[in-house]
Amino acid sequence: MKRLLFISHRVPYPPDKGERVRAFHEIEALAQHFRVTVATLAHQPSDVEAAAELKRWCEKVITAPVSGKVGLLRGALALLCGRSVTEGFFHSRRLAYALGEEAAREPFDLVFVYSSNVLPHALSVPAGARIADLVDVDSAKWATYAQAARWPRRWLYRREARGVRSLERRALDQCDAVILISQAEVQAFGVESDKISVVGNGVDTEYFKPAEADPARPPSLVFTGTMDYKPNIDGVCWFVREVWPALRRDVPDLTFSIVGRNPTRAVRRLADVPGVTVTGSVPDVRPYLAKAALAVVPLLIARGVQNKILEAMAMGRAVVASPEGLEGLEVAIGTETFQARTPDEWQRRILELLHDDARRQQVEHAARTCVEQKYTWAARLQPLLDLCERLCAGCEAGAPSATPPDEPAASASPNVESEVPAR
Repeated sequence: MKRLLFISHRVPYPPDKGERVRAFHEIEALAQHFRVTVATLAHQPSDVEAAAELKRWCEKVITAPVSGKVGLLRGALALLCGRSVTEGFFHSRRLAYALGEEAAREPFDLVFVYSSNVLPHALSVPAGARIADLVDVDSAKWATYAQAARWPRRWLYRREARGVRSLERRALDQCDAVILISQAEVQAFGVESDKISVVGNGVDTEYFKPAEADPARPPSLVFTGTMDYKPNIDGVCWFVREVWPALRRDVPDLTFSIVGRNPTRAVRRLADVPGVTVTGSVPDVRPYLAKAALAVVPLLIARGVQNKILEAMAMGRAVVASPEGLEGLEVAIGTETFQARTPDEWQRRILELLHDDARRQQVEHAARTCVEQKYTWAARLQPLLDLCERLCAGCEAGAPSATPPDEPAASASPNVESEVPAR
């Protein structure tokens, strides 16, 4: 089997949040066709233990610890040097050292980098071919942040958009293939190239599935997501401020659960609003989806494909979402999901579904059928596997790298996990 290096800016395990879900399923699929080594950054002690779980699928796991404070300092220095804060924050001399040693021990046939955040590491490793999964066009996200921000954040966000854009262009110039998550992201990228492919997200339809005996559900709404992520924060705060009061006037016993880890102060304050619950971290989001009448996704800013929508649909839940949240999804608006823009539209769509059980059940069935037919991981990732096979067939392992890895001090030896037996 060919040897593949998968580099990730964060530990892709457990698959319980957006960036981890996609990366984990890519690793799981690639491991069936390649000898996979995962190299990743550990941002906290628990990340090392989580990364070790990947040994069930991978030949080797390499983790390099990084400090948030040091990362911010490196990000500031990168900004002063004309690069993005992102590039400085995710730089690791330890990881570079480990990758250099590993490639010298046995060359890699293919390097797969997940996110532009760690692109420089991928470019420094000798390999036959390189693939960059940018997932979303992060530069467009920073540009959108800048539009809504005040100085000095506006200046910083604009500067970061330019720096990240430079990283994304380097990926296109120096990698053999670039992957984006949807055609909408390809358009946002703004460059035509035969190097660019679309590989969409899927959902685990065996894990997320309707309950066999669906319990009676009281009038209730649910939002799931990481609650220290700006688009999620802005979305739920807007919803509670602009939509929720009118809904409660019409349905006094209506409840709204905001489910997800690390709620910020602004999110926690929403729990003071009658009918609103903020759960914080939960071991499993499925019970909250199962007992909700509707899932709502009121994102004002969104990039890529929203896993939260696919998971709710897989659970057989009707979803009302903003156009930004639905962008990139191949779903039928009005039959498989509903879309709302203004507060009046949100109120109307939600109340229609809450008051019409037969209509809501039709949407729930259509939502589940949609993900079964279009969004299994096996179907979504087959183009990725085909691309990797083509690149490996057309190159030899150990092609020289354009940039040599950094040479850290001897004391910077990384935490390198040992090889494990074949699965």
